[in-house]
Amino acid sequence: MKKLLLSVLILPVLFCVLTGCSNGSKTVNESVSIGVYVMEESEEPLKPSVSLEEGNRFTFTYSVLSSYIAVGTYEVNGDKLVLKTDDDKYKYVFRVEDGSLIFCAEESSEIPSYADVPDGAVFK
Repeated sequence: MKKLLLSVLILPVLFCVLTGCSNGSKTVNESVSIGVYVMEESEEPLKPSVSLEEGNRFTFTYSVLSSYIAVGTYEVNGDKLVLKTDDDKYKYVFRVEDGSLIFCAEESSEIPSYADVPDGAVFK
């Protein structure tokens, strides 16, 4: 009986030691989930969106008027999500905050004037 009780008491301590006693805080990598993030505030018929896919691939569409669809790879640098197109022409940067992506226009390639994606636009 003592061995069983001792095992029950030691098991949680061992689990805590092996997992590093995490406080539940998320890293940016954990807060960026694969899926589609949409700029819900947009009044465009097809709202701008960022699709994050397996293998660190992305698709970024910012206007129905554009024949160019940004496709490439993404990486996380600190609290930033950086999208780089396969043709090496464009880079788009988003700040990751509470599971949302916030567009950083100053750090990104210029978006055409007919596309309405302002600095600070939130993609959820």
